[in-house]
Amino acid sequence: MISLELFKIPIICKETIIYLENLSQKANLLSLYQKLFPEQWNESITPLDRKAHPDCIYSDREIEFIQLVDSNLFPVEFVDEIEACDKYEYIPIVPQIIEWWENDFEDLETSEKFLLSVMGNGYQLEYWEEKFGFEPEYIARVEDIDFQKLVKICNKFKSPLQYLATSLSILDYSTGNIWLDTTYETGDWWDWTEENIVFLAQKWQEATIMLDQFQELSDWIKTSVANRNKIIRIWNKAAK
Repeated sequence: MISLELFKIPIICKETIIYLENLSQKANLLSLYQKLFPEQWNESITPLDRKAHPDCIYSDREIEFIQLVDSNLFPVEFVDEIEACDKYEYIPIVPQIIEWWENDFEDLETSEKFLLSVMGNGYQLEYWEEKFGFEPEYIARVEDIDFQKLVKICNKFKSPLQYLATSLSILDYSTGNIWLDTTYETGDWWDWTEENIVFLAQKWQEATIMLDQFQELSDWIKTSVANRNKIIRIWNKAAK
């Protein structure tokens, strides 16, 4: 039997506005489910009016949709707590990588500490022998680096060295990708629209590729002192 609570219309003006807004959001999410996951929509046996979690704003079918987005398109930050949501959420854009300046530098990966030190945000040269196994004679200042020149130099190499410019951009939060450049200070909330979902899904695909490239270079950096030396030479060549 369908619960009459689902069709209970409030009589107070403020409650009526909230009710209509929620109803509009519900219709929007279910419409997006049909458009973006038509096969799963047709195969779903979840009743449209079922709410297994009475205190949750979302119906079970809406929860299905958001979980599909999370598993197939891009991460939805609140998906693990969705069954307890008591109001409709927007799409949260939050950091996907560690904010290194908010953490103990010594807790970072060796490759992260190395690349940050190259950019002048880590160890002074006097500590390089101890931390990285060698002390370069010279490291160009980050303000003297022509980044486009660095990109061109990196493109001449095979992987993983060709990923150096991308990896530095990830640590610098300057990739141009919303998922990788967002910090907790710049985080945002986006409306659930088809246009936004398609855009964020595309950017997430790009972000995962860049993160894989970063990991490949990171593993390579940790392999030997010679590899770390190569990065210094490339970095210095990119100076203006």
